[in-house]
Amino acid sequence: MKRRATLALLFCLFSAPAFALYDPKPDAALSAVQGEWKGALTYRDYSKPDRLVTLPTRLFIALGAPNELVLHYVFDDGPSKTVFSYERMNFDFLKNEIAWASGSSEKSVSVGRITSNIVDGSGRKILFERKDGDKLDRYTLELSAGVFKLSKDEVSADGMSTFRNKFEFVRP
Repeated sequence: MKRRATLALLFCLFSAPAFALYDPKPDAALSAVQGEWKGALTYRDYSKPDRLVTLPTRLFIALGAPNELVLHYVFDDGPSKTVFSYERMNFDFLKNEIAWASGSSEKSVSVGRITSNIVDGSGRKILFERKDGDKLDRYTLELSAGVFKLSKDEVSADGMSTFRNKFEFVRP
């Protein structure tokens, strides 16, 4: 009897690390956007607020975890000028939070509040907000296997909403 108990204990001890290999299944909508995308960034020019600027953009997305998107943007910003950007978006759908890290070496991390999360088949539309000083940044993220869109509006203290930028991508 002691021998069986000892063998059972040894089995549990040595098989436990194998269970650690199985992480949770990724969120279906987040998983569907992995890969390469082609599109554009359109933004309101900071020096001339009435002017919109559009840059051809490529986006590469991977999962960093079952609930985390790793984004690598490549912007065509004119002749011989290519700009790169790196971000991580970690979604906690139970707490209605998103932790968003920007930059590759000097990361800035902010936490936003998810205000709406609509799942439609394999797609998802997420609305979230982040405080930025005295204003509120409001985002809309739409993702599915064929579309990736992210837009930002800035809301001032008096409630005025201003378009800031949008990314729109499709599969190449």
